[in-house]
Amino acid sequence: MRTALLFFACLLGLTGCAPALSTFQPAHVARKGHVQIQAGTDVSLPTGGVASLVNAAETLATIAERRELGDAEKQTLFDAGATLAVNAPSPVPHIGIAYTVLDGFEISARYSGALRLGLRYQFLEKARHGLDMSVGLGGARYTLAFPVGNVLDILELEDFQRWQFDIPLLLGTSGSWYRLWGGPKAMFTTFGTKLVLTVPETSGSSTAQRSELASFDGTAFYVGGQAGAAIGYKYVFVGFELSMAYLAASTQMQLLGQRAYGVNLDSLVVAPGIALMTEF
Repeated sequence: MRTALLFFACLLGLTGCAPALSTFQPAHVARKGHVQIQAGTDVSLPTGGVASLVNAAETLATIAERRELGDAEKQTLFDAGATLAVNAPSPVPHIGIAYTVLDGFEISARYSGALRLGLRYQFLEKARHGLDMSVGLGGARYTLAFPVGNVLDILELEDFQRWQFDIPLLLGTSGSWYRLWGGPKAMFTTFGTKLVLTVPETSGSSTAQRSELASFDGTAFYVGGQAGAAIGYKYVFVGFELSMAYLAASTQMQLLGQRAYGVNLDSLVVAPGIALMTEF
């Protein structure tokens, strides 16, 4: 139930829920002085134990209204908050623009909760080599934190910071009515945040609230690829893309007064998407 609420909350405009794995760019770079624009959404679907961990945390959030939670139960809530902060199951809206400043060389900007600036160079052309091939480099900083409190109402994020860097390699072909592309992609991200758990505390006939703080930081690698196709005519296309990546993370959770430990975030992330793509 709460997972469904998470999905629709993000769909209504709560961006920054998960990293955008898609590119929604054909393998070719537009001609010098021309632009490519895309706008659409992915749906990030991490596999593994994410859903069960969040469900357990939701149950504990309800139990906390009736009794004091033990240390292990609080740790479960913090772990769930960390999981949602790094890669929540959610839609990821995005919009981007790329401009070709020199033949085969473009600069780009994309917003998906993170603001990404990128460069891309095309070193194979269909007319000369039989297919298009380009390589890119991008860096992004998250400007919005995921609102964990919408799912776990006794847990909040503070001072959320996230940087990420990606290298996509695209191969493909295109014509006046179609675009086909695909290739590998690697992404590195570093993140840090504070998690604040606020639980009721009953003393006699009165009930107060007590907050507990944890710090969470780490790094993660996404290694995978994407394949996409678009149909349209000349300048306007509707594109479909499927991205898949394995998430391998190294993390550290530090609860106040307790020993630091790692949170297991490793999973396979599947992200289908759709977008409107234009080239002028």
